Amino acid sequence: MTIDLQTLKCGECGSSVLQRTGLNEYTCKHCGSVTLVEDNVSDRLERVLDQVKNEAGRQLAAEAALRQKLMLRKISIGVIVVLGVVLVGRAVEVFLASRHVSDASDASGAPRSMVAAVVDRTIPTDGVKLGEPRQVLVGSGSSAQPKLLVVARNDTGKALSRASIRAVYYDGDNRLDERSETLPIGVLQPGESAPALIDMPSGKNVTRQELRVQKLSEPYNAVQGPRMTLARARLVQQGERVRLVGRVMNDRKDATVLGGIEVLVTLYDDAGQVIGFGHGYGQANELAPGARTSVDVSIARFGRAAAIAAWDYRIGYSTVEASGGRAPVLSTDRVVRTAGGPESFNPDLRLGTDDLLADDSERFDDKQLELLPLVDGRNNIQQRLFLGELVNRSTDAVVLAPGGVISRYSGSKAHGTTNITGLAYLYPGERFPIFLEPEDMERFTSTRIEWKPMRRAALPGPRKPMEVKVTGTRAETGSVLLNFSQRFTYKSVEVTGSVKNPGTGIVGKVRLWVSLRDRNGQLTGFKLVDNLPAIAPGESVPFQVNVEQNGRDFATVSTLYQTE
Repeated sequence: MTIDLQTLKCGECGSSVLQRTGLNEYTCKHCGSVTLVEDNVSDRLERVLDQVKNEAGRQLAAEAALRQKLMLRKISIGVIVVLGVVLVGRAVEVFLASRHVSDASDASGAPRSMVAAVVDRTIPTDGVKLGEPRQVLVGSGSSAQPKLLVVARNDTGKALSRASIRAVYYDGDNRLDERSETLPIGVLQPGESAPALIDMPSGKNVTRQELRVQKLSEPYNAVQGPRMTLARARLVQQGERVRLVGRVMNDRKDATVLGGIEVLVTLYDDAGQVIGFGHGYGQANELAPGARTSVDVSIARFGRAAAIAAWDYRIGYSTVEASGGRAPVLSTDRVVRTAGGPESFNPDLRLGTDDLLADDSERFDDKQLELLPLVDGRNNIQQRLFLGELVNRSTDAVVLAPGGVISRYSGSKAHGTTNITGLAYLYPGERFPIFLEPEDMERFTSTRIEWKPMRRAALPGPRKPMEVKVTGTRAETGSVLLNFSQRFTYKSVEVTGSVKNPGTGIVGKVRLWVSLRDRNGQLTGFKLVDNLPAIAPGESVPFQVNVEQNGRDFATVSTLYQTE
């Protein structure tokens, strides 16, 4: 390599990137050429290289400072943007709140007042008055749980959102535990009272308690509106179980959608003391104008020695905005009180909500159901039993979920019951077989039937049409050994046949009752076939069942089926 003595650059490639590698020896970092120079040239070249290195250092420092400056600028801009968004959002919130206050209106079009705003909504707790607490047992038998019953009254003059009470328990001066409980209603209106059941320490001796109302606040974004009431409200009691059923309807004339429907029910004795309450929700989450839903509220009862002398209920609800938000509705005089006790039904009846709430036009007249005279028979160990049949005597109505309780009597004394269950519907003229097996048949003299409320359906009804054919019967004799000492013989019939689906849709479940009848048409035995598979359109499945003969010799076979 040669060095241009005027420019002090590599003579081979023209690069100025030179590195000293020895005494008066330099190497080009670009092309790798090596050259030797005189002393004076070496001195000049060293000075130039130092200047180049220093200049490069200054350039690197300047570039680093510039990058740091740009980074700080970006961070500052980001902070300013975030603060701006927060301030704008706050301003929009204040604007919308003030707009709601001025523009809110109730269903009648009158101006409504906004209860909440972007301010501190806390309320002094001394405005909630607590009644004298009572220790009660909730539940029955060994599962009963000790609770502290407290009734709170809202004397603050303002609606309260989710008010709660804290109890601190003591054994003398020893602090045992503390528990809290929220009142069982979303909004407690001014002047209203509501009970609360607070858990107590299990297995500890509680001699006293201190009660304190927790921090109070008004409901956010609440609006004024009309009170809601239950249609066909019924308080029903079956043994120790008490429940309130009813219907709720959105009868607004505008397009307002309602949601969050909750019901609080309270029971009272003849002295006005609370002896039970329950809280529940509507089955539908939202109600469009004109729509309705049902409520079925189970009520926890205590103080069972006292009869129910009166009861009341109140409904809380919200309006549903287009955005999906909800605003609780404040209603005056929403507590509906009724004097008197519940309707009592046999504890063994299975009472569905729809059955209890059916309109008069939807009800089936139980006088159209008949229990045929009982047929005396024997089981396979020669114990006495009776066979019965439930018949639908209506000519144009299907009874839905028929059911009842048959009470057996010896004179005026009851001797057990038999439930009529398991049937989804019964068509006109059809017969549903029933076994009655009292413990003491010799003292069995009469029966009485208590029917459940039942609904009706017009023909053709809910059942999918099926074709059931009996293709063969074979009488058989069997035996059973009782207690390894006594053998009994009995008669049975093997029945074979098929079930065909003539429709266009799959039938997922078929239940089939196969009944034996004597030559007079009386029932002499029956059995349920409950293991048939799903049946596709146009297909059929076979069945085979062995039916014990409990009465006289069979002559014919009949069937009854239902589809699900």
